[in-house]
Amino acid sequence: MTSAQLSLFGLEPAPRDKHLILMIYPDHPAKVAARARGVSYQAENRLGGAVFNPDLMHVTLGHFDYWDEVPRSLIDRISRAAATLGIPPFDVSFDQIGGFPHNVVLRGDDGVRALEAFQATLRRALAWEKLDGAHMAFTPHVTVLYGQPGAVVAPVEPVTWTVREFTLVVSHQGQGRHEVIARYPLAS
Repeated sequence: MTSAQLSLFGLEPAPRDKHLILMIYPDHPAKVAARARGVSYQAENRLGGAVFNPDLMHVTLGHFDYWDEVPRSLIDRISRAAATLGIPPFDVSFDQIGGFPHNVVLRGDDGVRALEAFQATLRRALAWEKLDGAHMAFTPHVTVLYGQPGAVVAPVEPVTWTVREFTLVVSHQGQGRHEVIARYPLAS
């Protein structure tokens, strides 16, 4: 179904509900730690909102719009760009919490420098495939609490892991579901 096609009842265009995103998932211990930091921040600041599902916690490297059906040619171009990187695994560390308008997130300073460098290299590789960099603005973070402002920025015990791969994911809008369609291991 394309966005020009009508919904089942013919009253409105069908929604584009597949969001194509490049992501890095934390390893299991980092997800557990990130969730704990979110729960603690929520209690300390008496916030509402929902603690983010640890299985969906991620760092967004960039996204490629919303689709009815993701074009295979786009996946192929992203995969070609990913194959050129040749970057070894690296550590990432988030040591702050808060600071986003509608969510509470983990952020970092020096602990995200390698991540920023990786994303910049990825962005250049995607540009060689003539993929628009407009959706590649990057503020490294991991969402831990959804639907509540995280105005108070506070230090936390760092949430750290070694990045060994990144993924191409279809996020099914409004369903709380990620579908990994490609995994790109970093060079060993």
